[in-house]
Amino acid sequence: MTFPWTRTSRRLADAYSAADIARLTGLTRGRVSQLRSVDESDALPEPDAPGSTATRPMWRGDTVARWCARTGRRLPPRTASWLMPGPDGPRLRRESQQTLQLRQKDLPDDPDLRRPPIDVHVARYIAADGSGPSVWLATVLAPGEMRRLLGWPHKWPHGSPLDHLVHEILADTEPDQPADTDLLGTLVLLPTIAEPEYGSMSGNVRMLQLHKADLGDGDADRLHGRLRQRRPSHDELRDLAQALGHRLPWWPPGCATPALVSSWAPDVPRSPEHVPPPLAGAQAFLRRCESAAAGLEGTLRDSVLKLGMARWYMATSGWRADSFPNCGALPKDCDADIWQVAVEFNLPPAPAVTSGFDEGLEWVMENALSQRLARDALLTFNDPGSAGTVLVDTNRLPPQLRDLFTKHVTLAGASGSYRAQRVLDALDAHPDAAAGSELGTWPALIGPAWCATSPGTGLVALHVPRVMPAPTSPAGAPLEVVLLRTEPVGGYGQSAPAVGFVITDQDRVLLLPAQGLSVDLAAAIEHAVWHPEVPTPLPGLARSSNEPLVAAVDALVETGPRVTPWEQLTALVRPRPSQGNPFPCCGAVEAVTDDRSKEEIRGNA
Repeated sequence: MTFPWTRTSRRLADAYSAADIARLTGLTRGRVSQLRSVDESDALPEPDAPGSTATRPMWRGDTVARWCARTGRRLPPRTASWLMPGPDGPRLRRESQQTLQLRQKDLPDDPDLRRPPIDVHVARYIAADGSGPSVWLATVLAPGEMRRLLGWPHKWPHGSPLDHLVHEILADTEPDQPADTDLLGTLVLLPTIAEPEYGSMSGNVRMLQLHKADLGDGDADRLHGRLRQRRPSHDELRDLAQALGHRLPWWPPGCATPALVSSWAPDVPRSPEHVPPPLAGAQAFLRRCESAAAGLEGTLRDSVLKLGMARWYMATSGWRADSFPNCGALPKDCDADIWQVAVEFNLPPAPAVTSGFDEGLEWVMENALSQRLARDALLTFNDPGSAGTVLVDTNRLPPQLRDLFTKHVTLAGASGSYRAQRVLDALDAHPDAAAGSELGTWPALIGPAWCATSPGTGLVALHVPRVMPAPTSPAGAPLEVVLLRTEPVGGYGQSAPAVGFVITDQDRVLLLPAQGLSVDLAAAIEHAVWHPEVPTPLPGLARSSNEPLVAAVDALVETGPRVTPWEQLTALVRPRPSQGNPFPCCGAVEAVTDDRSKEEIRGNA
């Protein structure tokens, strides 16, 4: 492929007159006028530039460049794309492929500046005789995505991931010295994403011409600057597909795995995959539920099976042919003549299961042999009995609360319960926890009773329940409350959640079913006052908007643990909102006003 001599190497102009075309191609103005005749085999197309008139015809720059390529007068690569079709090609073939791993030179001490490695699959296309420019199709492999190439992470080889990639693919490239241009080829960054995005994807492709000057290190922004100038047009993508001899691969979100990308062949039919890679976790969860249910009977067995089917149904809802949008289908703005779906899937059936698994979820949290099954269930559905684990320093508790709490902790043997493992993990994550953490239980009336203690430190990890008994329950009415901020575990400077211990008139210790912010604790106090005969639930509990109550709770949390009379806080609770209030504290507002029994209300809460 050669680039004939022309009178310019400047960038392509927006519009050209007949005189401009003569100067651009070296033709005489008379010959340009003759080429406007339809009788000529290489006649100029009709003038199409804005402002064109009969006396002064004007052509768009892209129209002129394509006419030049079609008639054997190809313009230099710095003026127009070398991929425009013409009698001299380009006609490329796939010559090789490789997988590169791009990583930072030295990991920074600051975790916020660290970036995971970027795996990139690169396929090289060259002419049949091995001469001329190349095309490199670059696909960022899952779990990465193409946009990760376009940043400037700290301490990256050659300045940025994009510069690093260009350096690697050009490392073994030997410039063709007799060539009449310094063009080495075009790097194409195919659009890959890790998670579904319901916007345009075809516009995310990037094309970058590489020259001999790019063989060495240069300015950090030189490649990004050229990428930002403009994105490839629809015609340029069509030219690229024609030059490669096949349509461009479009990878569904999270599906550009090393195995699938490296085995992909252009326009070759392949058997559909059964499960998209992003759904592998949901499928494994379903299989684990089926395995666990095999040893169960009755309603518990059915409930565990429904738990697995519920997650599978949720995960596959966006990957079926009848769903909108369909994550596995070619986006509407991608031309099917240019793009092809790189991998297709044949999903097994998924019954529409969205409920009926409460019993199974409770069993999995407490009794499942597979810790992985319980962990995935927690991430997907939450723990029905626990709002989370917190770490408390009992040495900071007021004496009366510390005695009521610590003296009733009972040591327990090893347990396969995931809830037990969670409190052990929470304690082990604290830097001051001593070796040999001990698992135990405390007399929690509601919620998981598991706790973990660290001998000699006073640290205790425990679960915060999702429900607090009603004040009229056998546990007794609230008498005193201790609000405090728990001990921080991990995190990046974030404050630890606040919790509330309640001491009843029966000397029982309860926990408010909330953790985190003062508005959450205040909401639980409001509910206990507004609905004394109903348990206080965490699900559906709206945050408090009572500023005096929230301010009081916040002051008690920040000034350290102290015993405060329950009435001192409940006196700040405003009257309960009317039934028609659009922001009730929870669903129990309507339940209290209808004819349902107290037992039914408590059960629903």
